[in-house]
Amino acid sequence: MGFNTMSTKQFLTFSLKSQPYGVPIGSVREINRVTDITPVPQTPGFVAGVINLRGKVIPVVDLRMKFGIPSVPHTRETCIIVIESDAGQVGMIVDSVSGVIDLSAEQIEPRPAMGEESKISYVIGMGKIDNTVVILIDIVKALGHSELTKIQNAISSQNIAA
Repeated sequence: MGFNTMSTKQFLTFSLKSQPYGVPIGSVREINRVTDITPVPQTPGFVAGVINLRGKVIPVVDLRMKFGIPSVPHTRETCIIVIESDAGQVGMIVDSVSGVIDLSAEQIEPRPAMGEESKISYVIGMGKIDNTVVILIDIVKALGHSELTKIQNAISSQNIAA
């Protein structure tokens, strides 16, 4: 993903275990408080379940679990970021949402070589703001198209009514 095509890019920032992350604002549909999440059997462990979002059932992923970070009880700061993917809308549970930031090309560095590239291919860069590093991720890629499709199929096969 080339960042030099535009002088600045906007990212929605959120945190997991006090580490800031950023996702391109274009993939974000909305941000909601955590509501009742209905667990769905036979889905991967990082899938918290589904929510009814204005009559539409969408899967919700616990991003802490997906990234291998121990889960913690939800707080008043915990949010669900709803993103648009090829497989439909998906909610992601994050510890808190910080806001939207503008990063110039000079503030974004490529991801450093760290271990197995295929496992971190969703990291699209490192944003530098003062002394803070924001891990920039392609959230759709992080969740994986095949995983999203499997989750959607598992939910569909359960005939969960909105």
